[in-house]
Amino acid sequence: MKKLLNAKALMLLLMVALAFGLTQCKKKNIDTITSATPIGEPVYINLYINNVGKHIVYPNTGIVEYSEGDKLYVGNDGKYIGMLTYHDGKFGGTIYGPQTTDYLHLYFVGGLELGDITPDEDLLTVGETTSFNVDISDQSSNLPVLSYNHSTQKYTEGLTTYGCMLLNKCGLVKFTLTNGTSEAVKVIGMKTGATINFADTDKPIVANGKRDAITLKSESETDKLAIFLPQDAVSDGLALINGVAYDCAVAAVANNDYITTNIIDNTTPSTDKVFTVSKNGNVVRFSLGNLQYDQTTQKYSFMEHQYDMVETPWQNVGDNYSKQNIVSLFGWGTGDNPTTTSSDVDDYETFKDWGDYCGDPTGGSYHWYTLSEDEWLWLIGNKNNANPGVNCREGNRFLNAQITANSKNYYGLIIFPDGYSGGIGSYSYNNYETRTKVSADDWSSMEAVGAVFLPAASDRSGDHVMSDDGTGHYWTSTPYVDHPYADNQIYQLRFDDGWIGTAVSPCASTGCVYGQSVRLVR
Repeated sequence: MKKLLNAKALMLLLMVALAFGLTQCKKKNIDTITSATPIGEPVYINLYINNVGKHIVYPNTGIVEYSEGDKLYVGNDGKYIGMLTYHDGKFGGTIYGPQTTDYLHLYFVGGLELGDITPDEDLLTVGETTSFNVDISDQSSNLPVLSYNHSTQKYTEGLTTYGCMLLNKCGLVKFTLTNGTSEAVKVIGMKTGATINFADTDKPIVANGKRDAITLKSESETDKLAIFLPQDAVSDGLALINGVAYDCAVAAVANNDYITTNIIDNTTPSTDKVFTVSKNGNVVRFSLGNLQYDQTTQKYSFMEHQYDMVETPWQNVGDNYSKQNIVSLFGWGTGDNPTTTSSDVDDYETFKDWGDYCGDPTGGSYHWYTLSEDEWLWLIGNKNNANPGVNCREGNRFLNAQITANSKNYYGLIIFPDGYSGGIGSYSYNNYETRTKVSADDWSSMEAVGAVFLPAASDRSGDHVMSDDGTGHYWTSTPYVDHPYADNQIYQLRFDDGWIGTAVSPCASTGCVYGQSVRLVR
């Protein structure tokens, strides 16, 4: 592992993070942000540099250059105050209302399409905007640039030239394939979102927690490159090539790293059954049982069988589960407080993912997490907009099922892994409206090829479990921010016998205080 080099400048020293391009191909620059009524008096400033050309990085040297139209976002006093544009060898532009009590905070964000920044640049307001997000998932044409630092001195009235060295907030990562390919290579489970933060300059560019697939830049058929945000090593990673998953460990990434040690052995596909959960091709692997918590041992575990359930209909579990040791119907985001039965929405204000607290119940070193609403939607598809390959994954995705075994009926949702042919039984797959009866033998065959079963364990209100009416309720990690009826609603996956509208709904919502099932993925 070695650090990236930087190109010295005259008035501005720039060590920026990596926009690879040995060709002339590059993505569009972000257009100038405009504001109808900028806050504060305008001040024009210049930042001179001595390098010209494309804002690319050469992998052998790490030297970065710039092209006409490249831009620097400027923050001051916790807000966005303007933008500087590269022209004729220098950055220059107008900033509005800078405060002498603060530095000029400079952010370089390059190599992105217009759709990779949210909110749209036209919605960023000078003097008001405190942050925005960028998406670095597609690096097939050009590697992104993410760097930051503040000026060497605080803003001074009348001074129009400043010095600064921008520091990398990500790392250049290299992958070598055992078998070369011209197909797109995606590394899954990476942090693909970053927040550009004007309000907290101690954390100016940070991963915003999103896990997704990054499409790598192809340097040759065997060598691929990408920009990764800082993250821990991933021992159980996967690479996706032409729809086939291969095992792929990823070394830890720190600011300004240049890593050349990652290998993708694409000779033999992974034996894990995977499920695509995003349009970018991110895939996950499910735990083979719902999550439960034992108050006696104070440990989480996965249930032994996929159809296992803990709580029973109409059961009173007691205040904070005082009448029962095992918990499996959790209030939203209670990874750090799994036994709470509180009906106060303030007790669920911050989402604490169970995966961040459960360790690895399988005995390995995997990191588990809860799917978002968008991921459930891509996995299953919304009945009213199930357009495979565009709005959800393709193929045979699920069955709303009643499995009969040992003279007992188990209601729930069967979800099939990628590539499932549908060859088991003569069922109508992706059935949103009605529940399908599945024989014990057929379910056994489905489970053997990697199908996941989510049992309908009902839900809990306060200390009382609801009746067993064949409903399943599974949490997502996503608040329903714009819910028309209440401000404490959370997206959930719900399935039932159709008496509440849609039988299978991956985008339903419910109150955060209810107790629901949790099925983690890695």
